[in-house]
Amino acid sequence: MTTERDVLDRLERAGVDYYITGSEALSVWGEPRQTMDIDIVMDLPLARYEPVIRPAFDDAYLVGDLIVIEGRGFGSVIHRTEIRKADLMTRREDAFGRATFERRRDVDDPVLGRAWFVSPEDLVLAKLEWSDDGASERQLRDAASILRIRSDLDWAHIERYAAILGVTPLLEQIRGDR
Repeated sequence: MTTERDVLDRLERAGVDYYITGSEALSVWGEPRQTMDIDIVMDLPLARYEPVIRPAFDDAYLVGDLIVIEGRGFGSVIHRTEIRKADLMTRREDAFGRATFERRRDVDDPVLGRAWFVSPEDLVLAKLEWSDDGASERQLRDAASILRIRSDLDWAHIERYAAILGVTPLLEQIRGDR
């Protein structure tokens, strides 16, 4: 079993709903890009992080303290012997955060097995938002690869939330790059 699968199993046993995002999700929906960690968004209130996450992981992982930025929690777990890391984030509390959780996909991944992944549409939107107004070419390239590879995207959803998130110009830019 991989460390990443172990992290997902521990979250499931602890009753924490989640989805995988970042480069692991990109390898499902776009052109793969390797990083050294897995990014996981959890449906877990900030106050529940410590009493739920620490007991679920403390036996085999170093559990990072939760850092709260603009109402979202960011933590991590690092396997003590494998030195593999999982970044754990609490979900957004806005309409996009709720919709993203509702739209997550149950995927049978060749490496991780059955796991919840962010939808391709919401990964595009997240990548555009994370691009720092387009300053990160990597994030824009990642988002463009999903548009190029996936022909079955829900464009109404993408365009609606691109407007809400203020990333419509970036969406138009990468649509033109396809």
